[in-house]
Amino acid sequence: MTAAIEEYIHNFKLEFPAYHAEKLSGFSFGNTEEMADELSRLVAEGIKTGTSSMLDEYEFAHESIPAKNKLEIVLDGKNQPVCIIRNVAVDILPFNQITERQAFKEGEGDRSLSYWREVHEAYFSECCEKRGIEFTEDKLIVYEEFEVVYK
Repeated sequence: MTAAIEEYIHNFKLEFPAYHAEKLSGFSFGNTEEMADELSRLVAEGIKTGTSSMLDEYEFAHESIPAKNKLEIVLDGKNQPVCIIRNVAVDILPFNQITERQAFKEGEGDRSLSYWREVHEAYFSECCEKRGIEFTEDKLIVYEEFEVVYK
């Protein structure tokens, strides 16, 4: 963890002592520096309030599925803290059951379900190919809805 992230956590806990015992970790959205910068900006501005990932990716990485009320630091493309978010809902559902509302909350492109499906199918297909599995529309998706609690 960088000094900038540690200082950010320290300042957050000073302002919100109720979270003193909370263990925080950071992550960036997307798979490029430019995407992380753009998506972290959308989060900080309150435009992006949802995100989705394949359940398979958590299983492959032996990571826990995000939980409701979990706090995380959103990092930009240079791993600098932008804000802290709290999950308000976590759902697991098939790719083909993502709703217009969920796609809109992701805040990307024209915010339509068709845009969401196009870009996420391409991204998830690439992830599946790397793992030697096939992407199908019934692949389980972890959909997180969140709110910014600190910036």
